Amino acid sequence: MSKKITERFLKERYEKDDRLFSVYDYYTPNYFRPIIAGKFYSQYDTLDLTQADPKVVEAIKLAKDKLPRNKFPWPVTESHNYGWYEPLVPLDRKDYRFYCPTKVAPFVTHDIMLRQDKTMEKPKFVGIPFKL
Repeated sequence: MSKKITERFLKERYEKDDRLFSVYDYYTPNYFRPIIAGKFYSQYDTLDLTQADPKVVEAIKLAKDKLPRNKFPWPVTESHNYGWYEPLVPLDRKDYRFYCPTKVAPFVTHDIMLRQDKTMEKPKFVGIPFKL
């Protein structure tokens, strides 16, 4: 019974694909439709800035050249939060209550010690990689 269902399903699927899909051998673009976007960095497909509206060009230049602090009155994304506001407590690097740098994490030093220990070294596999 399951064989008939799969055969019926495959036949129905094939007929539906045959009816709805068409394969084109040759593709010709419609030159009368407007182009949405040209090539991205093409040197030939560029807009002459003398023909563009100078207000729009100036707005684009300002938006590109300004930093986020000059563009927005508050941080827009989460990455803007870092460095946007001045710290509430001035950072004194000699005071270890607020500034406690760790050069290397303890698990990294433990791993380095294990790798330097020659007794923990495993011998390289030199056997046959497959059976004959």
